[in-house]
Amino acid sequence: MRTNNSIENNWSVIKLGLKEKYPQLSKEDLTYIDGYENEFLHNLELKLGMNREQLTTILHSLIPIERTEKA
Repeated sequence: MRTNNSIENNWSVIKLGLKEKYPQLSKEDLTYIDGYENEFLHNLELKLGMNREQLTTILHSLIPIERTEKA
């Protein structure tokens, strides 16, 4: 997705989190097709009853936090 590289780079994890949190989403709802970012996000907005800001907040919340330990 061009909307945000962190979302695109973590889509497989985000997709699993969305499916767990919103079981009404189908496999088709969660299938990302390159070049159709706006349509994809709009479909999720409609299915979940959210606006774009709410949706992107949810998507970002599902991105795992990378931890680096200092020795």
